[in-house]
Amino acid sequence: MNLGEDGAVMKGSIKRQLAAVILMSLMGFGAVYAADVSEKDNFYQAVNHGVLQEKKIEPTEASWSWFSERSLENKKALRKEVEAIAEKQGTYPKGSPEQKIADLYVSALDNEKRNETAPGKLKALTDPIKEARNLTELTKALQNVSEKTGAGVFIDYTADRIPTGLRYIPRILVTEPSFTRDELEKEPQPGAWKAYRDYVAHVLEEAGETPDKAAAHSEAIFAMEQKLGPHLLTSEQRNDVTVQNRLVSQGELKKLMPHMGAQTILAGLDLTKEKQFFLSNPDYLQHFDALYTADNLDLLKSYAVYQVYNGFAPMAHIKLRDLQRDYLRQRFGIAKAHTDKEGASRMVQFVLSYEVGQIYMKNHSTAAVVDDVKDMIREIRDVYKLRLEANDWLSPKTRAKAIEKLNSLRVFVGGPADDDKPIIESMPDVIAPQDGGDLLTNIMHNSVLERQQVHALLGTNFNPDKWYAFAPQDVNAAYIPENNSITIPAGILQAPFYDAKASRGANLGGIGVVIGHEISHAFDPNGSKYDSEGRLKNWWTRRDSEAFQKLSAAFGPYYDNYTVGKGLHENGKLVSNEAIADCGGLSVATELAKGDETVLRDIYHSFAAIFATKMTDQMLLYLIQNDPHPIGEARVNGALSATDGFYKAYGITSGDGMYVAPAKRVHLW
Repeated sequence: MNLGEDGAVMKGSIKRQLAAVILMSLMGFGAVYAADVSEKDNFYQAVNHGVLQEKKIEPTEASWSWFSERSLENKKALRKEVEAIAEKQGTYPKGSPEQKIADLYVSALDNEKRNETAPGKLKALTDPIKEARNLTELTKALQNVSEKTGAGVFIDYTADRIPTGLRYIPRILVTEPSFTRDELEKEPQPGAWKAYRDYVAHVLEEAGETPDKAAAHSEAIFAMEQKLGPHLLTSEQRNDVTVQNRLVSQGELKKLMPHMGAQTILAGLDLTKEKQFFLSNPDYLQHFDALYTADNLDLLKSYAVYQVYNGFAPMAHIKLRDLQRDYLRQRFGIAKAHTDKEGASRMVQFVLSYEVGQIYMKNHSTAAVVDDVKDMIREIRDVYKLRLEANDWLSPKTRAKAIEKLNSLRVFVGGPADDDKPIIESMPDVIAPQDGGDLLTNIMHNSVLERQQVHALLGTNFNPDKWYAFAPQDVNAAYIPENNSITIPAGILQAPFYDAKASRGANLGGIGVVIGHEISHAFDPNGSKYDSEGRLKNWWTRRDSEAFQKLSAAFGPYYDNYTVGKGLHENGKLVSNEAIADCGGLSVATELAKGDETVLRDIYHSFAAIFATKMTDQMLLYLIQNDPHPIGEARVNGALSATDGFYKAYGITSGDGMYVAPAKRVHLW
């Protein structure tokens, strides 16, 4: 429910965070481009063809967009800050932000120490797995990894707010293949499956297997993952809050895990007293559990070893790190790896995002800008309120609930207040290199401490008044349904999204549409399932719900018609929620123009410009299958062609490429 990636109320372990950042650092938004196109035929191309010809995808990246360019600039600025802090390593008080930043950065850059220590640590973790003679011993070996690293191998957990109340309960996490369901069914590009099998084999060789044995295990692992593929969630299901908020009782969980032994696993995680659990995909867990048999012992051991080595690869010795890095570069079409210094800086910026975010706030966020954006939010919210009050298809009862939700919307701009610290402190105890704190030791040690903090949340109440989404330096925005809030980080409050010197229309088409987009999420097919207090609760009458579903269902077929290059079409069903938010944000900005043609043109031009995008073929295909956001050209032209004001501002008529007949234009709010 955001512009580029999922906002999460809770972070997982450091290991899972780093696995996520490897992928998220690659992601962008994309399209092809052409010159000499009329605004009336292809507005996106007419506005952006010049910049798309000029801009190049950095050799270390998989895409270019204004989102990614500004994000990279933020990272570069923060890298200077990190390096300056690291120059005084060893002089800071224990536990201070500077101490954690400096010691972690120095340990990440110490390749000699990583090469000296990491292989032994990984071997010590995985030897009991390799030596397991039966499933009981394997389970015990896996629990040993979990206890020592804070990261489960096959089963793990985090904590989330219960959908109907405030209390935190566990969310069960099950290891999944690196390929998605679609990618396991159809090879994403020629050679992708072989490249993965080769990578798995190389990792297993690094873990001590002979080349022949590693190759055989790699084939067996991929065959197992393909067998599991049909039981993975679809892209649409992964973005469905009803699916993500499935609950099971402890008794139901035990029935799903007869082979792995739910009681033993829950005891190992200290979760035996919990009565309810989030489990988004019970079917997958049941089929994964069915593989946990004596006949598969050799395969399971090899798969577990692979999971450990692959999971800790970014923080391990350089050979293993580069095996993973080179594989991911190949998978997403990236030409060049980051330098060691850049990689170390990005790692520090990610796992210490709060500490680094405070530095960013001091240098890149002003009260005047924050207040200006808050004023714009109030203005946009007022338009939504007037629209709800004038709505002619909602009953008075549902309309009142919708207005109550809008009035209750929490607003976060810039960054967290000084006293608004994360509920989970990332890397609470960074050990200095001179005290034995090599990188992998620090990651494992702090992951254990983070799990202790997560466990302490269980049974306590969620605080809806905290800053949860993104670090201040992130170039993004989000609606968080669990506390009915929108978050606009300081990182996005720069051109072309926001510029205090720009015209009103330009800012409305940039950050104004972003704000409207996020507010719209409160009333899209996902957000509408939550009430004003962030509870998953139906507040709709049956008739109103049916009318809402009919209007929102039209967005899928509408966006199916848009191509995104290489003969690919948008997946309308997957992107419909984000498309609804785009159209809603653009519609509100249009209303605020009050018919002024100059302002309208600035709005639409700015809206098209902020989504200028290009990416590698590999990333394009990945996003088409997995990203709930429409891609560049489809995102811009789809929303504009559904906006009545656009037709007047540019004189769009039947026969123009941007023209869509009034009856076929999609509208919701």
